[in-house]
Amino acid sequence: MKITELDFLDISEYLNSNVKALVSLSKAGNMKDDFIRDVFISKFFSEKSVVIFGEQVHRTKIAVVDRQTKSPVCGVDGIFTRDKSVVLAVFFADCMPVFFYDPISEFAGLIHLGWRGISQNFVISTVSFLEKQIPSSIPSVKVVMGPGICGKHFEISQELAYVFPEIYLTRKKDKVFVNLRKVVKDHLVNAGIKEKNIYDLNLCSFEEENLFSFRRNKTEERNAAFLKLDSEK
Repeated sequence: MKITELDFLDISEYLNSNVKALVSLSKAGNMKDDFIRDVFISKFFSEKSVVIFGEQVHRTKIAVVDRQTKSPVCGVDGIFTRDKSVVLAVFFADCMPVFFYDPISEFAGLIHLGWRGISQNFVISTVSFLEKQIPSSIPSVKVVMGPGICGKHFEISQELAYVFPEIYLTRKKDKVFVNLRKVVKDHLVNAGIKEKNIYDLNLCSFEEENLFSFRRNKTEERNAAFLKLDSEK
């Protein structure tokens, strides 16, 4: 996928025609900047939309939000909604945003996945959360794995290598690398999401110059994933 000249990726088709799902790229600017984000939102979403995002503290807490929810939502890395006036947002620069949508219950959400959340089974607890919210709809849930750092570039210390099973590690001399994408995919499938309903963008934030990457250049700038219900978008 060539994204060099783009401002954003529209990935709605991988979820459902009744949602709008976008990933901003670095050419669109730093989405942590309120003005830049507001310009982006006004360009792609209705003027009545309310943007809500979590505090993103690398933990495993999820909140169900609506237009009355104050943003950022304290202490959460996952946000879900049934409110069609809400635009959910997750910021990232090597961590992975993951989109969830159930077309039966019209319940949608985003989670922010760093290595800590992945190692703490955040994906599995998210699916457990969904099972409680929409118990009969898990087989219909669709998932998109957004951009994130790939296994060739995500190096961890020898001391942290024990956090992940050996099958996800690549050892090169005195270095250890983790394939986080594979961990996430396996966790989704093992938790009950159908493999045919999972789409992986397979974009490495470290390799793609049109994505901000903290590991590549220590930037404080962030890309964002956006998700909104309703075909009117």
